[in-house]
Amino acid sequence: MDNFKNICLRCLPLGELCSNCYLISKTGCLECVCIDPGDEADKLLYKIKEWGLQVKTILLTHGHADHIGSLNELREAFPEAKVCVHKKDVVMLEDPERNLSTFLDRIITCRKPDAELEDGEEFISAGLDWKVIWTPGHTEGGCCFLCTEPESGESALFSGDTLFSQSVGRTDFPGGNYQELMDSIKNKLLTLPPETLVFPGHGEATSVKAEAEGNPYVKLC
Repeated sequence: MDNFKNICLRCLPLGELCSNCYLISKTGCLECVCIDPGDEADKLLYKIKEWGLQVKTILLTHGHADHIGSLNELREAFPEAKVCVHKKDVVMLEDPERNLSTFLDRIITCRKPDAELEDGEEFISAGLDWKVIWTPGHTEGGCCFLCTEPESGESALFSGDTLFSQSVGRTDFPGGNYQELMDSIKNKLLTLPPETLVFPGHGEATSVKAEAEGNPYVKLC
């Protein structure tokens, strides 16, 4: 579903839960942003080296273990890369109980991020414009990231575990709240242009229009 000309988007499903890790750059450029470095650090680092990419920023949609499993190794490989997560999920990085790594029979702890994100925050990385959209519900600090190529206006939404193709994120983990999730989707994601392509934390890509018209959970919110 990647119809971009000016954005190069690479997706790597990682780990037993097949969490989507995204590497995003301007077409023809090697500087990139990494979203949600999940498990299988060796695989992730191998592909980054194979593609010749330089990671400038690491964005975390939330703090669950299946989305941060390779964070420590990626930081070691790219020590100048800036790690960013919403301020309400910072505590999850350091706490194996909160990030659910104990649930996966692992212990994952990561040091504090370089930046604690706020709703609506905007910044530039790898030559692309980024906007933070705080979407609590799956976790207290769950975020989506809207990426825009400034010259062409091409854009993509990375929705983490907030919105999936024909589904939504779970709300039965600590910090989850179903009504908050539905409000986040309705008031913050469905208000984006219908043609906006959506790249979720698990599963296949979709669009705002497809989810507004066909997602059974969205129809109830």
